[in-house]
Amino acid sequence: MVAAKDKESKTEGKDLVAIKKIDKAFEHKIFAKRTLRELRLLKLLKHENIINIETIILPKSREEFEDVYVVSEMMDTDLTQIIKSDQPLT
Repeated sequence: MVAAKDKESKTEGKDLVAIKKIDKAFEHKIFAKRTLRELRLLKLLKHENIINIETIILPKSREEFEDVYVVSEMMDTDLTQIIKSDQPLT
């Protein structure tokens, strides 16, 4: 996962996004199922504690379709840091 600046963002302070690369997402049937399941769930779930998918970057052609790039909102922290912190979870 990497951070990037969204040059088309119209909202000040909301121009940072996270880009997740899913390597060889369709190399094996199980990988494809996991990828599609994750993307479908993230598209369906709407909650303040779940990141939103901004877009999915498509390849130029079917022949180049190997990796999937998912662009989502940038968060200040990640779930691992929150779980390890002393912050109570409800």
